[in-house]
Amino acid sequence: MKQVEETRRAVVRTLLELGESEEVVSGAYPQLTTDPDANALLVNDPFAFLLAVVGDYQIPAERAWALPHLLAQRLGHLDPVRMLAEPEAVHEAFTRRPALHRFVHTVPRFMVEACAIVMNEYGGDASAIWSDRPTAIALQERLRRFPGVSQKKAAMAVEMIERDLGVPIADMHGSDVAIDVHVRRVFLRTGLVERDNSKEIVEAARALYPERPGALDLPAWIVGRTWCKARDPLCDECALGDVCPRLVERGDAVKGA
Repeated sequence: MKQVEETRRAVVRTLLELGESEEVVSGAYPQLTTDPDANALLVNDPFAFLLAVVGDYQIPAERAWALPHLLAQRLGHLDPVRMLAEPEAVHEAFTRRPALHRFVHTVPRFMVEACAIVMNEYGGDASAIWSDRPTAIALQERLRRFPGVSQKKAAMAVEMIERDLGVPIADMHGSDVAIDVHVRRVFLRTGLVERDNSKEIVEAARALYPERPGALDLPAWIVGRTWCKARDPLCDECALGDVCPRLVERGDAVKGA
């Protein structure tokens, strides 16, 4: 048992080092989208960022984060007032070929509903969702109120708002890992958890790094996307190669988003 705990501590320490490495901090690993115009929109327009979070729904992350930019091109704007008043135009923008999303009926409805929440509860200013220095826990709860925003997306967004947008968050102790297929696979294969259970993974991150559990999310995601692949993982090349117990079979059955 002592050896297991020592291995887990080493894995956590290496994940945190990866998360703070120059490659990650400088953006060498893609975190949003490869389109510089789409990235600029996400960074400079809080409403665009919110729409990306809502639209990150069963499609590749890069496609989801490019969605607000593509939608703005088709609508000619990203105005929550107009989008709320003209839901048919939003729907048409999604269904026009090539379709903007896998779910061309559900996601535009989610976005129109998000417009209503922004208008009714935040005075039309999406930045007001996080501009009052909320705690990570409070911000996750606010984001979960938007349609289509799961635990995974809310946890991911909180980390990105603080890390990538530079928004002050009063207390990051309540941040969490975002439960996606890459994080699940890495937590299983490194022995941080023994079962593919979302609640256990969240609780394990909280126990392993209580100062900021969500700090484990991005490096675990990078490891999963880059080396700890579903098939033929690149263990010898992985950033965790020297500390990982390589419990590869544990992650073989992990599926889903």
